[in-house]
Amino acid sequence: MHNILLVDFSSSVFREMQQLLRRSKSEYAIGKRVASAQCALSALSEQQFTVVLISTGGCAAAGLWVCHHIRKISQIPILIMGGHDHFQLVRKALAYQVSDYLPGRFNASALLNSLNRIHFRLEPDQPKRNLSSLRSLIQLEGKQVHSAQVIKIIKAYVLDHLSEDITLKKISDMVHFNCAYLGQKFKLEENMSFNDYLLQQRMEKAKLLLKSTDMRIYEIAAEVGYMDTDWFYKKFRAYAGVSPNAYRKQKAFTA
Repeated sequence: MHNILLVDFSSSVFREMQQLLRRSKSEYAIGKRVASAQCALSALSEQQFTVVLISTGGCAAAGLWVCHHIRKISQIPILIMGGHDHFQLVRKALAYQVSDYLPGRFNASALLNSLNRIHFRLEPDQPKRNLSSLRSLIQLEGKQVHSAQVIKIIKAYVLDHLSEDITLKKISDMVHFNCAYLGQKFKLEENMSFNDYLLQQRMEKAKLLLKSTDMRIYEIAAEVGYMDTDWFYKKFRAYAGVSPNAYRKQKAFTA
C-alpha cells in the first residue's frame, strides 16, 4: 500500500478521494491529511509517504509555494490538483518537477491515471510495456484521459530551450515521467513524434531568423541548437528544400 500525503487547501476533496480510492481498489491510501504548508513539511519529516497530493482549492499559488518548500527537502513525486490552466503556472510546476498538474475541478479519472503513472515509475524492475499497455495508462474504464496539460509543459520547455541540447529523456527525468510513455503520449496528442516536433520548431525558428535578421548562418545554427554548422545546413535543406543562404535570398527577393 502506498501512502498519500494530502495537502487539502480546499477542505472538500478528502471524502471524495477516500471513496474513489476504495471504489477503484487502488494501491494508494491517504496516510495523512493536512491543511497548511507547515503541517505538510512536518508530516514529511515524521512519516514515510509515496506521493504528495496538493488540492489547491483554486489557489494555485499556494500549491506552488508548498512545492517550493518540499523541493528543499525531498524529491518525492508531487501532484497538483485544482489549479488554474495557465501557461505561467504550468511552467512553474515544471520548474518544481511536479509529476502532474490537473487544473479545474476534481477529476477522478485523471487523478487515478496520475497515480497509476507514479506507481509505474516506482516499479523499475517490471518489464517494459508495449504500445497497447502504454495506451492503457492514459485510459480508464474506456474513457480517454485529457493529456494536453503535460504536452503543454513539454512544448513550453522546448520553446524556451531551443538553443540547448534537448532530449525527451532529459524532459522525462525532469517531470518524473517514464520516457517511453511520455513519447507515446506526445505522439498520440500531437500526431507527430517528439523528435519531429523538435526539428519542426528549430527549423521554423531558423526560417524566421533568416527572414528577419542579418545574423550569420553559424549564429542562427547555434540559436536553434546546432553547434555543427554543416549539420544544420543538411537538416535545413532536408526540411526547407533549399539551403539557408538560398532561403534568405528568396525571402529578401519576395519582400
